[in-house]
Amino acid sequence: MKYNIKTALMATSLVCTSIANAATFTPKFSDYPFPGTAFTVDAAANAFFNTNYGINVSNAYLYKDSRDTFDGIGIANGTVAGGGSPHQTGRVDFLDSTDFVTIDYVVLEPTTYTAFSSGGVQLAAFNATGNTVNGTFTFNGSGTLSSYLTFSATGGRSAISGLTYNYDGLTGGGNTDIPAVPEPETYAMLLAGLGLMGAIARRRKQKNLAA
Repeated sequence: MKYNIKTALMATSLVCTSIANAATFTPKFSDYPFPGTAFTVDAAANAFFNTNYGINVSNAYLYKDSRDTFDGIGIANGTVAGGGSPHQTGRVDFLDSTDFVTIDYVVLEPTTYTAFSSGGVQLAAFNATGNTVNGTFTFNGSGTLSSYLTFSATGGRSAISGLTYNYDGLTGGGNTDIPAVPEPETYAMLLAGLGLMGAIARRRKQKNLAA
């Protein structure tokens, strides 16, 4: 009887855990040490980002700049050698898809930030004005899974100072932070566990009345 109770409790616990939301993830680009005030994101930097952040950065460089009022460090579009050439497009890929992304942005020139699905379908876009504007914007997919972001300025530099998104720490493509719709088998397990506990409670009540 003790084994049955334990089994029912474990099944119920697993179901509840599978449909719960986990905390969001907010890494900082300042966690990665780099020399000077500008450093093109390379393979070593991305290995760090992959492991710790669950992201991959391309065509972008790390910067240190006092015009960034968040923490002074982030990623800017293009490369250091590019010198802020127009129409450079930076990209951030999420190794686990996410249902929302919040960006802290810094723009010197008018910039477009765009969220895409894994199939390359544009999900949403946000335009930020220039003249050294700092701000925050959220791409809320309402259940639509975003796979990557791009950011491009019409005349030069645009930047992402920080990101907040769903990340389960596994970089396996899926994301357990996004609650999935329980399968019929899952409901069956839950009902079986609750039914078993109810039957045990009724039996105990009957024994107590008989005594």
